[in-house]
Amino acid sequence: MRKFRTMLLAGTFVLPLLAVPATLTTAHAATADTAAASASGLAADGAYWVWEDTNRGGHSCGWSGNDANWSTCGPNGSFNMNDRASAWWNNGYGGAYGDVRVYEDINYGGASTCAPNGGQGNIPWEWNDRISSHKWVTACGY
Repeated sequence: MRKFRTMLLAGTFVLPLLAVPATLTTAHAATADTAAASASGLAADGAYWVWEDTNRGGHSCGWSGNDANWSTCGPNGSFNMNDRASAWWNNGYGGAYGDVRVYEDINYGGASTCAPNGGQGNIPWEWNDRISSHKWVTACGY
């Protein structure tokens, strides 16, 4: 009975911590564990996430704002995600500027496609390792 009470008590402190979303800077890199934990959360964290490998593997970057050049993702521009993204998740807040338009070239150039709010998955082969910039938009408007 004592073990059960101890586990129950410990759970009351751990579960509330899991429900608190991480605060994001404009762009940051995350470890696979941090990104996976964020990606499994229920509440929106206001970020557009991408991963280097399919199925949310490898390095990840999350942005709460626009980024015209993905070559400098993370603290002090420590990771280059330009033309390297293979999985995505739009965990932005719903409403105005909740969708994300991604671009083939830096500075919002070249072909573009849209990531709707709440959408996620592996990036289709025609866009895999081809995205270089993004901006938040009011609607995808395909």
